[in-house]
Amino acid sequence: MKKRVGMVLASAAALISVATSVPVAQAAQNGPAASGARAFADGRIHAWSDPNQRGDHCAWVGFSRDWDNPSSADPGCPGMKNRASSVANYGIPGGRDKVNLYYNEDQGGVYACIGQGDTWSDLSGGRYIFDHGWWWWEAKNTSIDNNIASHGWTDSC
Repeated sequence: MKKRVGMVLASAAALISVATSVPVAQAAQNGPAASGARAFADGRIHAWSDPNQRGDHCAWVGFSRDWDNPSSADPGCPGMKNRASSVANYGIPGGRDKVNLYYNEDQGGVYACIGQGDTWSDLSGGRYIFDHGWWWWEAKNTSIDNNIASHGWTDSC
């Protein structure tokens, strides 16, 4: 009897393990560009060089003082300073899940804030601007397309 209960428990544990790992495996296989930002929370801010999540890609877990420094990003990032035309916040819901995108290096100057789970697919149309900061600061109210130099995580936009 003990042997049979042990086998049942082991089978149940294996089934639970498989059932809970399938979505993670599918998300890893599809990658962030293939799935919606709201459905894919990997704890990173993602940027692409072209609209609609195309072209060169970079992603960061923590803060980045300089988007031209690929060592602060995931492996394979060619640098993204002043190149991003599409961004997505796949941050994990909870504190510090929004991202300030800065015009200057070192999280300086004017910035725009992208909420958790949001994707800005095409920055080239001028819809997304650096709208936070003093009115006299350089680049205030200009397009963020090809103008992001650094980022930082924050609690609110």
